Amino acid sequence: MKKLLIVAMMLLTAAAFSQLQITKNKVMGEAAFNYIMSTVTVAGEDYDYAQMGFKVPGVDYQLEAKPNEMFKLYLYAGLAYDMSKYTVDGDAPANGDCYASDLSFYLNPMVKGYFQNNLFAKLALPYNYNSVTDQNEDADAIAITNMDMILSGGFDNREIEMHALTPWDKFEKGMAFYGFYDMGMMATYDGDDADELASYFGVAGYYAHMMDNMMVKPYLVFKMGMNDKIDENKYFNIGLDFAKDFNEQMNVEANLDFGMCMLPDEDAAGEDTYNTLSVDARMNYYVMPELDVYAGLGTLMDLTTEDANPYYGIEIGAIYTMNLLKK
Repeated sequence: MKKLLIVAMMLLTAAAFSQLQITKNKVMGEAAFNYIMSTVTVAGEDYDYAQMGFKVPGVDYQLEAKPNEMFKLYLYAGLAYDMSKYTVDGDAPANGDCYASDLSFYLNPMVKGYFQNNLFAKLALPYNYNSVTDQNEDADAIAITNMDMILSGGFDNREIEMHALTPWDKFEKGMAFYGFYDMGMMATYDGDDADELASYFGVAGYYAHMMDNMMVKPYLVFKMGMNDKIDENKYFNIGLDFAKDFNEQMNVEANLDFGMCMLPDEDAAGEDTYNTLSVDARMNYYVMPELDVYAGLGTLMDLTTEDANPYYGIEIGAIYTMNLLKK
């Protein structure tokens, strides 16, 4: 029944878009390499941890249509194949001198309604499929699926997908404040349906300021789990996005994020809150308007666990964008 619901959702979405005026229609292909390293302490001993990963390929598709001034329809989809392998002190684990893999697919149809005074309401039905194989020579692929229904609504007066000097089109200005409810619709693991599904209620706020080909965007997001059998933690993130175009080919984007995970009770370590801090930056270089070659650096720090060491990561890759919208 759930599979039939997914198929029906896909067919209805395709039929709806076939009758509308398209405002966005593009495909993005990506290849990337990443490397993560840290020092892990176990029983008082330090070990060097490293993980190497590849994404070849990653493909994303975005389709948008606006039947009238009051509504907008979205269909986002993607397919990717990721490989990764970790080592400890340079050695792979026993029976693990191979790559783990993740074949993933997502489909996210959405509809957004625009009302007076910059108020809006939005419905999304994201569906995700993963075929995951562990870093073990004898491991079999495990299929994992989930589908949610996300309702959100509030105030949004932002101008989005703005260009400055480069083809980077994620500049925006204005503000948005809204509430959301995320309810699990289905979830399976290796063919078995989940007995319980997670659900969350939360609020989010963004303010984007543009100046001299540069954007500064502080934000905050709070959500809490509504199912005590799956997740009743509370999550809070506050951070800052930054982006700047230096010329017609070079763009930099960066993020600073402080996160809190608040447990309903103390855990075995006597902690009821875990704090993290992440910092990352990425340089985009547009070889041509359609081709973005990028390199990024980042770190993730556990601010709660005693003697925890930061994780450091680098990533390089390229994204090619094809605009299918007829001009």
